[in-house]
Amino acid sequence: MRRFHCRHAACPRRTFAERLPELVAPHARRGRRLAEAQGRVGAALGGEASARLLPRLAMPASADTVLRLVRRMPLPAQPEPPRAVGVDDWAVRKGRTCGTIVVDLERRRTLDLLPDRTATTLAERLQHRPTIEVIARDRSTEYGRGAATGAPEATQVADRWHLLLNARQMVERWLAGAHARLRRLPAVPPAGEPAARRAHAYPRTRAGAAASADHRARRLAVYEEVRRRHLAGEALLAIGRATGLARGTVRKLAYARSSPERVARAPGPSILDPYLARLEARRAAGCENALALWRELRALGVAGTHRQVQRWLADRRTAPAKSTPARPSPKELAWPLVQPAARLAAADAAIGARVVRDGEAAIVAALACRFTELVRACCVGGRDRPEAPLEALEAWLRDARACGVPAVETFAAGLEQDGAAVRAALTTPWSNGQTEGRITRLKLLKRQMYRRAGLDLLRRRMLLAA
Repeated sequence: MRRFHCRHAACPRRTFAERLPELVAPHARRGRRLAEAQGRVGAALGGEASARLLPRLAMPASADTVLRLVRRMPLPAQPEPPRAVGVDDWAVRKGRTCGTIVVDLERRRTLDLLPDRTATTLAERLQHRPTIEVIARDRSTEYGRGAATGAPEATQVADRWHLLLNARQMVERWLAGAHARLRRLPAVPPAGEPAARRAHAYPRTRAGAAASADHRARRLAVYEEVRRRHLAGEALLAIGRATGLARGTVRKLAYARSSPERVARAPGPSILDPYLARLEARRAAGCENALALWRELRALGVAGTHRQVQRWLADRRTAPAKSTPARPSPKELAWPLVQPAARLAAADAAIGARVVRDGEAAIVAALACRFTELVRACCVGGRDRPEAPLEALEAWLRDARACGVPAVETFAAGLEQDGAAVRAALTTPWSNGQTEGRITRLKLLKRQMYRRAGLDLLRRRMLLAA
């Protein structure tokens, strides 16, 4: 075997196999640095985007190689155990599968991603972190049970944004139940000089009208089925399992006094709106040629096709049927009822003033507005913070229990059931705002990987991004 030796007689002779490790070591170090750099690019951009960028950085690698390097990267170590965490759900597949994210609220970093949002899974993870003292969460009963089981000594804090959301949802449920009365409300006149705009939508085709009628018939059948089962004494959860409807939909239909019809909404903006006055003047002058009108508008720089002018002119060639003015939907009506009148625009204030003419609506609006003002005042930096928020909450709960409106009484009962977390929300600065921001970051990572990444890769990229 050939031996390599130095010219100096004192140097021992060594074989190639003996010198191989020190010859390969520099190349191995460069390879490790290259793999680390490729993995960091993959953790930031994902597989496909990294495979397109790395050749321009003189570090070419395929998407599969990049993802393999990301999976081999060590996860960052936690300097100190967490003390305050935020818990919320995120959609693995929207409307089908949800997971749970756990965020360190003090260090602003993601701690873990869980495969579901059950109380058992959350409790198991919390039991491995005995230093947790505060858990900020939404109003989910699953998270409440999981936090109580996994960290019984920790203080649970209900997120204030979710409290405001639940209050508005309560108002929407009541409005949906009073749907028949809402449709008899007088139309709201526009504030100030109204701008030129269409009063109704463009006419529908026969196929579209037939599809709409068929859809309405199916909705009516579902409503009657839910009402029949509810009046027969079936539980809402059992009705949801039997009909395949969400629990919130079942509750809305079960307590609705009549079939919730879709409210006609005002049409959205159109590219023809700035030219409606000109079109009306030309039509009044006797021009009912859609192509001619469109050519005039095109000369003024209007984009689009002649079909839009044809649709506008279709119900103006002969006397059109009188169209009823658009009335606000329950979701639109809920907004002015949960806001103080001083913060509302003139149009919203007029809507609220008309709604509260109904006696029951006045009770719901007053209680909802009191609750939202209390929660907002207890936010960090909130003005006019009450000196005794817990006493104000107890007074509101007493009034809500005695108001006689089932929707408000049910909401108050839910707050009492989650009483400790709700009271902590009014007296502590913790919230789930950071957790919502991390969920936004997680959505970005999902879209970078075309929503095809598994939970293990999503979790690793989310933790490495911290």
